Amino acid sequence: MMSKKLINSYFLVILLGLFLNGCNSNKKDEGLIKKDEPINMKERILARNDGMIFNSAKNAIGGGRQYEFATSNVLWRATLESLKEIPILSANYSGGLLVTDWIDVSQKGQSYKIQVTFKSNELSTNSIEIKTFLKTCSENYMSCKVSSGSEKTNEEVKIKILNKARELKIQSSKK
Repeated sequence: MMSKKLINSYFLVILLGLFLNGCNSNKKDEGLIKKDEPINMKERILARNDGMIFNSAKNAIGGGRQYEFATSNVLWRATLESLKEIPILSANYSGGLLVTDWIDVSQKGQSYKIQVTFKSNELSTNSIEIKTFLKTCSENYMSCKVSSGSEKTNEEVKIKILNKARELKIQSSKK
């Protein structure tokens, strides 16, 4: 009969072997490199749909359209400039989304949050969508209710961003 210590050692070796075998899985099955994907990196980038709004894979490697960094996108810069007083919770340039953190300006338990969705990098009223959210909390902040902000507030934020974008566009054209 084997001792308990020896059985535990065998069990540990088998468990370690299974773990290491799992780490050595075939990368083709994980979707990193597909069987029918080209080996050439440029062709592979073009074949994949990366889901980016502002920069397609074709843009990233010079496939006809101009690649645009976040710093050269006038709407992105105007949004950051317009909302510079509000802490940014999440900013995803390639996904076309910017979300501010909650900010309480009234000091009375009412906070708001702004979400900017970029639909295009063109300077147009249809290029961005603004959603505001209002959080109203009880006096002791034990219970809060979140609701959508008003259309008027959404429009005011949008106008502020678009006006700033126009200013930035004019400034860059003068240089």
